[in-house]
Amino acid sequence: MTPTMDRIGPFQLTETWRYALVGGLLALPFTALEAWRSPERMALEMVVVGSLLAGYLIKRRGGNSTATGLRAALIGGFPVIWPLSELIWAVPTIPNPLWFQAVGVAMILGAGGFLLAVVAVIGALAGRFGGWLAERRGHRGVDGVRGGA
Repeated sequence: MTPTMDRIGPFQLTETWRYALVGGLLALPFTALEAWRSPERMALEMVVVGSLLAGYLIKRRGGNSTATGLRAALIGGFPVIWPLSELIWAVPTIPNPLWFQAVGVAMILGAGGFLLAVVAVIGALAGRFGGWLAERRGHRGVDGVRGGA
């Protein structure tokens, strides 16, 4: 099966990315609002909903629901790392040796990578579940193809 592609300027947008954008942009404002209101207690329910929706929609077209859910989660869950920017700017203001400040920045960047990895795994699982729901409802994809999970 060849994926359908839309052109946006010089870029080609596959169906996987199209549905990932739908799910991710659905979750993005809610995640941004949570990051702004209470960065210490963020819930990712809208990331899960957006990834589930993206996985459901792409599976109906015979695509890979796991990859689409992962992409939707990274788009919609990106505000999770916004609060870390305050920490990065605070490190140079603390009177410590340069090597200690470098280690602090590296640890903050590592924490941001870990947070994005957690969001990606949650999105991949939600997308896979959305694909499973689509299959349970009788959507096996285009021409009965049972594409990757």
